[in-house]
Amino acid sequence: MSDEPTTVSWKVIEPKWKVLSADDVDVGEVYLTVGDENADIFDGLAITHHGGPALLHDFTDRPLYVSADQVASIQEGIVRLTITDEESGHLPEHRAPESAEILPESASLKERLETDIEKHSGGHRTS
Repeated sequence: MSDEPTTVSWKVIEPKWKVLSADDVDVGEVYLTVGDENADIFDGLAITHHGGPALLHDFTDRPLYVSADQVASIQEGIVRLTITDEESGHLPEHRAPESAEILPESASLKERLETDIEKHSGGHRTS
């Protein structure tokens, strides 16, 4: 029997799983998994440095994006990366994919402007 942990599917990754760098440093935790479960396409992960409320992620600890090719292995509760702790400090901010937002014709000018400003400033909240 092997002492190696069992590798699991990307589909079972859960928020708050520990994320370790290639040099075995705790670089954060999973915030969300990015991909299409129906098509079995794993794009990557959004990770944060702490597990606080989503509101804090919007203002103090924005999720960072780890592409699928930077994920070395997935074991129950732990995701290991192919990049070092130092390299993880240069990860890009996770940007949620733009989705079509259809405002009702009754939307006020203020609501339309707020939506447009959020879209162009990246001020949307990831949740």
